[in-house]
Formats: sequence, structure tokens, C-alpha cells
Amino acid sequence: MKKNSLTPEQKQKMRRERSFKIYWKVTAIFLAALLFVGVYLIFHKDKDYSETENRMLAQKPVFSLANVASGKFMTDMESYVTDQFFARDWQISLKLFEDSLLGKRESNGVYIGKKDQLMEIPDTKDYPYVEDNLEAIRDFAGRQSGVNTVMTLVPNAAYICDQLLPANAPVRDQGEDIERAKNVVSSSVNFVDVTETLKSHKEEYIYYRTDHHWTSLGAKYTFEALADSLGIPNPAQSYTVYPVTHDFSGTLSAKSGYDKARDIIDIYVPEGMDTSCVVNYVDEQKKSASIYSSKDLEERDKYEVFFGGNYSRIDISRANEEKKNLLLIKDSYANCFVQFLLPYYRNIIIIDPRYYYDDIDKLVHDNEITDVLFLYNVNTFMEDNSLADVLAAEDGEQ
Repeated sequence: MKKNSLTPEQKQKMRRERSFKIYWKVTAIFLAALLFVGVYLIFHKDKDYSETENRMLAQKPVFSLANVASGKFMTDMESYVTDQFFARDWQISLKLFEDSLLGKRESNGVYIGKKDQLMEIPDTKDYPYVEDNLEAIRDFAGRQSGVNTVMTLVPNAAYICDQLLPANAPVRDQGEDIERAKNVVSSSVNFVDVTETLKSHKEEYIYYRTDHHWTSLGAKYTFEALADSLGIPNPAQSYTVYPVTHDFSGTLSAKSGYDKARDIIDIYVPEGMDTSCVVNYVDEQKKSASIYSSKDLEERDKYEVFFGGNYSRIDISRANEEKKNLLLIKDSYANCFVQFLLPYYRNIIIIDPRYYYDDIDKLVHDNEITDVLFLYNVNTFMEDNSLADVLAAEDGEQ
């Protein structure tokens, strides 16, 4: 029978049969993919850590009726499948390639700016912890009225280096966040806004191109802006700069999948000043004669050359005639900042509130603290959910 002699009913039957075969094949491919993923997740050993993204990966959630009822189990399972999915790093790179073909200049929460500058996109949502943290800082400074308390919040590259942003890229007004913080704490704290200082150097290498941190140069300019408030009248004017690596690829490169640039990490040593010290990692019960960890230059996250990363408490002691003792309460932005503080204090105690649980008022008293510095990146401060608890007064210390 010739094709054009088929009846309408026969043609419709043939179309149904073709459609059925196509649907069957698509369904078979989909089920095979699900089976493959299921088998992969069952038999493949889960990765604890992503070297590419420099973060811990979600692990298989614990099944319980309570977790299922609350929805936590499905949320955790979604994170687990996403983090442990087959060839995940390859898929991130593939998505970036597809987006670039479409002209998109954003990948996984990262702007791909001009001159290969990657920028963390500051979130536009409000965070519930900010007011509690600010009030806790104000109350803490009020309890320590005899101590010089200084605070600064460091804006992100996307806010400072706006000349490198993709065209029409929206950015949260971190100036408003900083002004909001200043208004709450200024009655008890010497708040220093370093925004204009950094903006005046925005054409310089003050933020890494591949990482969310600032460079040592950006930290140096901020130190100079803070020196007077910290009671340092004559900060060093000249430094010997040592580039310890030219091959730093940071967290934003890993997060976005964009890997076309490398960064330099510099160490600044003030000329004519003694910076010898003893570094005590208190909880880890280990000591070092340097704030630098050279072994981390062999790892992916080379920014950890500063102290080897983040710790709950680090004590730095120096044979210094100065009787000034500093308590630094911080996020990781401050890790490279400490190199500029070294010559001016006998003792520096560094606290990372994410990991610290002891009595903060007792710490100030027992160590005869003369100065306190709160130093955070704006993004990290907005997200911090531990600072208020760390700064809370113990019973009887109100």
C-alpha cells in the first residue's frame, strides 16, 4: 500500500506508534540515568571535601520520621545529591561554557568582570542576626569602657571596584550596611569607615581576581586608615614586599568554574622593625615562630599561608617594650591584616567567633587588653550568626 493511499485512521495510528516509541526511548534513557545515579551514590565513596571549591561537602542525611515530617530530610538529601553528583566539577565548567556562549557574565553567585576580575555578588536579602550582633558589640564595648574599642567593616570588590563590573550588574549598597552599623555602635565604639580609602585605590591590586578576600595591599591601606584610632601614631612608612606565590587560584574561581587568571600573594615586612613573635594555637596546643604557614603554599587555598587558616583562638606574644595588648575579633579578612599589627603590640589575641565558646569578658580582664578591634568583611558580617552569643555577658557580669 502506498503511503499516500493510507486512510486518516491509519496515518493517526502510525503517528501514535511513532510517538509511543519516542516516549519509550526517552523514558528508558531517563530511568537508566536515574538508575546510574542511584547506583553511583550507593557504591561510590562520598567525598568529604572539595579541593576545587575549598569547602566541606554535604554528607548522606540520617533518615528519621522527625526529619521527614519537618522536611529536613528532603532538604538535606537535595544538598547531598547536588554535592556528590557524578562529574560535578565537569558539569560546573560545562555550564559556565554554555553561559558564556549566551553572553552571561555571572556564574553560581559570582560576577565575571572585566580583566578577568571575579567578584562575589553581595546578597540583597536582609539577615536576622545583624541587629543582634550590632547591639552585642555596643553592649560589650559598654562593659569594657576602659578599653579602646575600634570597628570597621570592609566592603567587597563588587562595591569598591565598580569599574570592573559587568555592564548593568546590580550590586547591594554596602555603604548603607556600613552606615547602619555605625549608627548602632558609635555610642560605644570608634567606628572607622574605610570605604573612601579603598575607593581611592580601586585601580590598584587591592582585591584578588580569583578569590573573595582582599590582598595584602588592600589590608595595608586599611591599616593606615585605622592606625590613629588604634593609638599607633607613627605606623611604618616603608615595607619590603615578598611575593610568596604567583599561582593562587581562589574560592571564586572554584565556585564559578572560571579559571583564566592567577593571583599573587604578597607578604609585607616593615623595614627597620622587629616582627619576631611566638604564635600559640590555643585549642590545638601547638606553637610556631611565624604567623605564616609556608606548607599551605602547596595547597589549593594558598590564602591559608596566613596562619594556616581560621582557628578559635590564636595568641601572639612578642618581646615588645609596648604595654599594649590587642584583642582582634574577626573573620578571615583579618588573617592577612595581622602582619601590619605585629610591631605595635606586646600581645595580640585573635578570636574567630565561629569557633570560640569561652567567656570573652574574662579574656579581656585576664590578658589586660588595652585595645579591641572588630574587623569583618561586610558580607561575612551580614551572615554571622555566632558573634552575639560570643559577646554576651556571662551571668553576674552585666
